[in-house]
Amino acid sequence: MKWFKGNKIFWGIGLFFVALFLAVEGYSYYDQWAGEKRVEELAQLLAKIEKEAFDKKAADKIGGKTPQETLDLFIKAVEAGDYELASKYFVVENQENGKKELLSLVGKNNLGLVINLFKNAEPDGDIINGSFRMKSKTNLGPYYFIRFVLYPSGNWKIEEI
Repeated sequence: MKWFKGNKIFWGIGLFFVALFLAVEGYSYYDQWAGEKRVEELAQLLAKIEKEAFDKKAADKIGGKTPQETLDLFIKAVEAGDYELASKYFVVENQENGKKELLSLVGKNNLGLVINLFKNAEPDGDIINGSFRMKSKTNLGPYYFIRFVLYPSGNWKIEEI
């Protein structure tokens, strides 16, 4: 018993370090668990966002059954001055910007030039993985490209001009 009483300080220091080690290890496991939980929640949120975007695209029925048909419908809407409808032929995320660009072209009296570019567009390759590209050349020389993407609803949308 005398040996134990004499080593109380030693035992106390030892128990303190054991408790400190367990606390640090416990926090480390807790921190790892919390991080994994945050990653799992983020993955679920991203999956939800992707599903909502897919559902929105699947419900979007505006567009042609071919890229050429979509382009023809787009040109027809622009020529009719229906820029709201024309913007609907763009992919969902580009519709608002597409409408602004069309209105900007109207304001600059450049819409006729752009429509002429669209009317002279020709295929530039094959359909690959639901993507297609057409090109049109100006008198100045450079090609302008129109990229299309196939939506889950089966219609083609203008992705980029």
